[in-house]
Amino acid sequence: MEEEKKIMEETASEQASEQVVQEAAPQEASDKKDGGKKNKEKSGEKSKKKRVLNAIFLAVQILLVVLAITICLVMILNPKEPDQVSPLGLKLLPVRSSSMDGDKKDSFPKYSLVFATNPKNGGKDLKVGNIVTFVDQDANGQKFLNTHRIVAVEEHLQEDGTYLKSYQTQGDNNPLPDSIWKTPDQILAVYSFHIKGLGGAILWIREGYHFIFVIIIPLGLLFLYNIYLVAQIVLESKMRKAKALAAEKAKEAALASIDEEEIKRKAIEEYLRAQGLAAEQSEPQNKGDTE
Repeated sequence: MEEEKKIMEETASEQASEQVVQEAAPQEASDKKDGGKKNKEKSGEKSKKKRVLNAIFLAVQILLVVLAITICLVMILNPKEPDQVSPLGLKLLPVRSSSMDGDKKDSFPKYSLVFATNPKNGGKDLKVGNIVTFVDQDANGQKFLNTHRIVAVEEHLQEDGTYLKSYQTQGDNNPLPDSIWKTPDQILAVYSFHIKGLGGAILWIREGYHFIFVIIIPLGLLFLYNIYLVAQIVLESKMRKAKALAAEKAKEAALASIDEEEIKRKAIEEYLRAQGLAAEQSEPQNKGDTE
């Protein structure tokens, strides 16, 4: 009987503990919910800042890559000689003066980047208004590329009976036309369009070691940063997998603990049931002995 009483006391104690846990569970769940909400808000703020920083870095990378490609194209499409253009169909010409800074739709200011193409039909079909590139010469006899607008076209009869065209050019910002007329074979390129400011940036970057400091070093740093990002992504993926594995093991351990408690509870119930049956069977015998 003492052993039965002891077991019943233990059962009552366990039930009281379970009741306390059940009463505390809602408050604990509420605290966890509030804490989870705060953590979620903090995580959202960090994620937003991270997205903004990534967007900025991506924009910088795109800008540097585009600028580097453009500069490389300028170097490839423009020989080092000041009086030559690329033999390819596209020419990229940085503008060094303001002679074409006019009020016309296709006028362009100093430091623009002009995109030009080869003249069709050997330059024989050009007309007034076309903007062309040709070799010019300064007062010191130094040759350089110049880009001006055709303002007059003339045809001259040759000894063989054919006509030869010649073009007079003038800068939109110049008060007088150029003194020397150009023949079709002297036209090296024909204007297509321009981008303001890009030519000046390219001219500056091409001087000295500017290209190394402005393009090469930043691209190298961004490359290292991208390697860091990839390593961080790989590390975070491994950490997520490790956390998932730990959570799975904890879940299995919790289930095993619950199963063990269930087995104990059933054993106690079986024992108490057996003790109850034994007590019921002994009662008639005790009654008979008393009579």
